[in-house]
Amino acid sequence: MLETAASLREPHRVCRYLEDLAGDYHRFYDSCRVLPQGDEQPTDLHTARLALCQATRQVIANGLAIIGVTAPERM
Repeated sequence: MLETAASLREPHRVCRYLEDLAGDYHRFYDSCRVLPQGDEQPTDLHTARLALCQATRQVIANGLAIIGVTAPERM
């Protein structure tokens, strides 16, 4: 996606990708419990979901940096 956006000189493709990724992440976070609740012990599934959250955060941060946008540390 990044190579295509650069070669075609269409930076909006990066923005669209980040928007789609954020929407997909929002749907995931709304439908899946990422962290254990109460006295529940963390499982491998919780660990995998948390890793997915962290990876998504990094991809969005990198994408925003590429297009020159800063984001708050927390929302």
